[in-house]
Amino acid sequence: MGLEKRTIKIILIVTVSVLVVGGIIGLILGLLLPYRYVELEVWPRADVYNYEQPLIQFRAADPGSWQPWFDKINNFLRAYETTVPEDPPRAPCSTQRHDQRLTSPNCEGSLRAWHPCTADKFYGYNLGKPCVFLRLNHIHYWVPEPYNMSMRMSLPDDMPDNIKRAMQILANEQRNQNIMRLPSALHGDYVWVSCNGEFSSDMENIGPIQYIPAHSPPGFPINRLHTADRIPRAARALPDQIPAPLVAVYFENPHRGVVINVECRIWTRDIVYDRSSRVGRARFEILVE
Repeated sequence: MGLEKRTIKIILIVTVSVLVVGGIIGLILGLLLPYRYVELEVWPRADVYNYEQPLIQFRAADPGSWQPWFDKINNFLRAYETTVPEDPPRAPCSTQRHDQRLTSPNCEGSLRAWHPCTADKFYGYNLGKPCVFLRLNHIHYWVPEPYNMSMRMSLPDDMPDNIKRAMQILANEQRNQNIMRLPSALHGDYVWVSCNGEFSSDMENIGPIQYIPAHSPPGFPINRLHTADRIPRAARALPDQIPAPLVAVYFENPHRGVVINVECRIWTRDIVYDRSSRVGRARFEILVE
C-alpha cells in the first residue's frame, strides 16, 4: 500500500511538472511569436510599409509620379494572371494592356467585370481616380461567422445600406434558385467590406466610392476563402496555393491637394469593430495632386 501511494505521488508530481513546464513554454512562445490576427491587406503599398501612415501620393498629370504605383499593382496582381478566370473572377486576369496581351474571350470578359480597375485604364491613376485592392490575410485559423438575411438577429445599425441591399439581393436570388433548382454563381455567404473617410473631414473629401467588380456583392465570398474549416489542420501553416479573392475600391472623385484618411473594415458577427485594433481593419492615406 505504501509503495502504491509513493508511486501515485511521483506520478502526480511528474504530471504537474510537465503541465507547468508546458505552460511556461507556451507563454514564452506566445510572447516571442507574432499574433496572427485576421488582416485586411491594402495594395498598392510603399516598399517600406507603415501601417500608421501608408500614404499613396501621386500627381495625375505626371506619369512619372503614378507609374511606380501602377507597377506595384501589376507586380501584386501577377499571381492572379490566368487565361481561364473563374466566374465571378477573383481578380483581374491580366496585368498587360490590350495592345500587349494575347486576347482570350474568357479573360476579356473578366477584365470588363473589373473595369476600371485594370491595366488598360492604368487602374485610374492617370485620371486621379485610383483603385486600391483589398485582400484578407491570416485566415487559416479563422472560421468567419457571416451576416446574412437568414439570421434571427438584427443587423448593426451602422452597417452601410449598400451591404444590406446586397444581402437582400442574395437572399432573393437564393430563394428563386431554390424554387427553380438552378445553380447560382453568387450563392453563398460573404465577409462584407466597406470603406469610408476615417474622420469627418475625410468623409467630405473622399468623394463617391465603387466596389469592383461592380456587379458582385461588396465583399469576399466565403466559399473561396481558405479558412480553418476548409483546409486540413496540417496545411494551416502553409501558404495558399491559390491566392485569395480581391475587392477593389475605386475612388471616383477624391478631393485634390489634401490628404484623405481612408478606413476599410470587414463585417462579420465574430469580429467586433474597434478603431484602435488592426483586426479585420485597415487604414491608408490618399493624396492626389
